[in-house]
Order: sequence, then structure tokens, then C-alpha cells
Amino acid sequence: MLKLRPVFLALTGCLALSAALPQAHAAATAGVLTVAPGPAPMTAATAAPGVLDYDGIPTVEHASAENVGGLMYYCDSHKLVTDTTVRSLGRQLAAREGIRTNPAYAWGGQGRLMLSPTVMFDITTLNRDQQEAVCSRSALRGPDLLAH
Repeated sequence: MLKLRPVFLALTGCLALSAALPQAHAAATAGVLTVAPGPAPMTAATAAPGVLDYDGIPTVEHASAENVGGLMYYCDSHKLVTDTTVRSLGRQLAAREGIRTNPAYAWGGQGRLMLSPTVMFDITTLNRDQQEAVCSRSALRGPDLLAH
């Protein structure tokens, strides 16, 4: 029985290690930011009065750098803007410390514009022209966002 003890210990160690490695690997390589569910975002149909401008799109002036960075990724990946400003701004913002780990970045990447820390607007509910306008207006904030 004592002769089997080293084998038993080795097997136990291997089992423990094999159970821990996939979890550690998944956490290290996924790079996926999980965000707790927030309040349901406003849509084009449910927007409160005053949220949408005269042209039917929400204002972007209060969106954070993190949210705009994620939104630039959304706009570029959905080919909503053809010039390179959106891609360049998105990359510059994403390269900053803490931007990509912020939940606002993840929401922007899903097409959610943060109107305030607790209020989001789902731009995917807008028509394509309006989504393009949100992307362009967000990109215009680039110099101000990069300066801070």
C-alpha cells in the first residue's frame, strides 16, 4: 500500500492541475470583458423627450472616452463610416490605459451610446443613415477626448 502512495499523490496532483489549467487559460486568453447587465437601453421608439436631436439621433456630447472608443469599434466593424478617422480614433483611444477594461467600452462595442453614467441608447435601433451620423458625430469629439 505504501508503494502506491507516490502514484496516488502524482495522480491527484495531475487531476488538480488539469482542472485548474483550462480555467486559467480561458481567463488569460479570452480577453473578453464581461459586463453586468445594466438598465435596458433606450431605443428609437422609447427615447424620452429631448433625448433625440432635431435629426432623430441622440447627442454624443456627454459620452466618455471609453464609450466613444468602443463605439468607434462598433462603427468600423459594421462599416458605418468609410474614412479612416473612426478606425484611427478607436485605436488611439483603445490604446490608452484602462479604456478597454472599462464597461463603457464594452457597451460602445455593442452599439450602446452612454448618455450619462446610468442611461444608454441603443443606436442599433436607428436606421443606417442615423447610425452613420452618430458615428460621425462621435468621431468629431476625438480631438477633445484625446487631449484629456
